[in-house]
Amino acid sequence: MLITLIRVSILYCIVMIAVRLMGKRQVGELQPTELVVTILLSELVAIPIQDNSLPMATSLISAAALVAFEILSSILAVRSNKFRTLTQGHSLLVIRGGKPDLRQLKNLRISLDDLMEALRQKDIFDLNDVEYCFVETTGKISVLPKPAMRGASAGELNPAPAPNKLPFVMIYDGQEIPRNFGEVGMTQARLQGILHKQKVQAKDLMLLTVTTQGEVFCLRKEGLA
Repeated sequence: MLITLIRVSILYCIVMIAVRLMGKRQVGELQPTELVVTILLSELVAIPIQDNSLPMATSLISAAALVAFEILSSILAVRSNKFRTLTQGHSLLVIRGGKPDLRQLKNLRISLDDLMEALRQKDIFDLNDVEYCFVETTGKISVLPKPAMRGASAGELNPAPAPNKLPFVMIYDGQEIPRNFGEVGMTQARLQGILHKQKVQAKDLMLLTVTTQGEVFCLRKEGLA
């Protein structure tokens, strides 16, 4: 019994350290790679707890390798947009102007009933009240209600609510994001015009967004442009 308690205590500490090393998000919203590592890690540490005759070293080495792989994967995801898209995917727009995108829902294998249920959890009961809705990489949804459905802020206490200004990423970490071009009517010529006006090249930008109202936000890699 004492040996079991000692082994459990050691493994508990190891798992806690591993989770902390993988970051706070590991406890909250899990990306696919994080979910896989979490499941495998729990299985690895369970084996020596169930059988005291098995050496702990094998499980600890395997757990350390998993943690190292997840940390390396996180570093690559931060540095490479292509790697992040490959391992985590990207957010998908499933409602636009109150109209659901049935093709995107089919690709995500989400039924309209599932989407409506998720919206009700956001206190939205009518699709017509939604301006934009995204399914994030964690599986959760983000909703931007139509202006008339928004609660008024201190700067919006007027009879006519301001139109929504939803930003879409055009350039991230020096790379263009063509999948978002259609959302704001972006073309290569228009993008080059924006870059020329900002006196910057795409490779020098960390972030360039354009809202549905045409407003541009530009962030250089070394700071605000």
